[in-house]
Amino acid sequence: MKTLLQPLREKVLTGQDFNESLKAAEIYGSLLHMIDIGQYDDPQIEITLTNRANDTLPAIIEPETTKDCLHIISEAFIIGGHTRLMEKLGNMHDLRPDLLITRRADAKARTRLNDVFSQVYEIAPESPLDAVVKIRDICNRYQRIVLHIHFDDIATVVACGLIKKVRPLSVYFVNHADHAFTYGSSIADFYFQLSSYGARLDLTKTIAGQTSFLGIPVADIKPESQPPVESGKPSLHFFSSGSAMKFRPFRGANMSPLINRLLTAWPEGIFTLVGINFAGNVWLWPLKLRFGKRLQILRLLPYDQFIARSREADFYVDSYPFPGGTAFAEQVLSGKRGIGLTSNVQGYSPADKLKRQSVEEVVNSIKNYDDEGAYEEILMVNGYNEVKARYLACVYAGERSSLDMENLVPWTGDTDYLKVRKSIFMPVYPLVMRYVYHHHRKLFWGIYLRFSLFNKTYFTLNTCKALVVKVVRFFKKK
Repeated sequence: MKTLLQPLREKVLTGQDFNESLKAAEIYGSLLHMIDIGQYDDPQIEITLTNRANDTLPAIIEPETTKDCLHIISEAFIIGGHTRLMEKLGNMHDLRPDLLITRRADAKARTRLNDVFSQVYEIAPESPLDAVVKIRDICNRYQRIVLHIHFDDIATVVACGLIKKVRPLSVYFVNHADHAFTYGSSIADFYFQLSSYGARLDLTKTIAGQTSFLGIPVADIKPESQPPVESGKPSLHFFSSGSAMKFRPFRGANMSPLINRLLTAWPEGIFTLVGINFAGNVWLWPLKLRFGKRLQILRLLPYDQFIARSREADFYVDSYPFPGGTAFAEQVLSGKRGIGLTSNVQGYSPADKLKRQSVEEVVNSIKNYDDEGAYEEILMVNGYNEVKARYLACVYAGERSSLDMENLVPWTGDTDYLKVRKSIFMPVYPLVMRYVYHHHRKLFWGIYLRFSLFNKTYFTLNTCKALVVKVVRFFKKK
């Protein structure tokens, strides 16, 4: 796969049209993010494009005065963990920082962000190079930049690099998607880590600055007192939630045996699963046929109902094969008893120590439940005030946090788990595939033929949908 990607990378580094090189860099970054080939950064691309931009664009003028701090996000959404994490960090400043959105934000997110940040900038660039200019000119007004950018946002990386050539600029990179490729290694003075999984991948990168453990802050939840669970009763209620991707069987890892065992061991028990479309997830069908109403699968659930149902449950079960991140930790902090299977993707909170390697070990942990001190350790790693202290100490005093999650939860994961082997299981954005089809046909077929059946179906349906829309618009113009 690396050989197939090489012509695209060469276009980034040596293309005659600079705008085309910047666009190709976006596509290259997106492909490496979705197709794990064991490469998680590419500082050579960042440095080469920054030098080229420096030679191409008029020099920037160092401002007479600068403001304190600017956060930058590529896209902002009302739902999703990336925007929420940025909001929490933004709220930690004594004085409200400003925000730059480099691509787009939905209306509801924009309204909420105006309550967090003092000033919110949005840009509408006419080209990739114009984006670099607009981002650079805004960043030039600030002393500190905190990046929450997408993995492919090369324009922001180049813009920050241009300013650092002229004057001191402190750049803090929050590696939101720390399990995969991202740009940003060459310009970060501090590279914030969120998990032990991400920290291990960082060892393979060429990061110019220092790494510093941050952790994902969870809400300060006052735990509710819960009566002891009578594990011998036949009617325990289990609850789990997450996107379909987190539950879909992968490389032999499957949550079906656990659900089957729990509902068998507790013959009047109920397992509620929120966030999954039943029709589109074949792995659930045999379980539903066997257990009927005892397996409740809900695609969407209003927040108040979600809270009510989770409170009714005796145990919260983390998603598997892919964990729910800090959602699991939040349930434990709220007083819920947490259980689950240990994933190869791990290290996002000390709540991982409540999970087990096998189904039978999970069953035994229910019968002899012990939180093993996880509650206190979650507060130490993911508690809001603890994360705030680490964050502000780094941003304003240059203090690096050396907290090592593996001292709390020994590593049993596999950083090669997501690497592409025979097939590509992660969906690649249709717009990215269309670009590759038009500009690098050999690469397109190399990717498409290695798509999993799910991915082939996903891409083909999206392509057909786009074609139908195009035809309908054509006839409407007639």
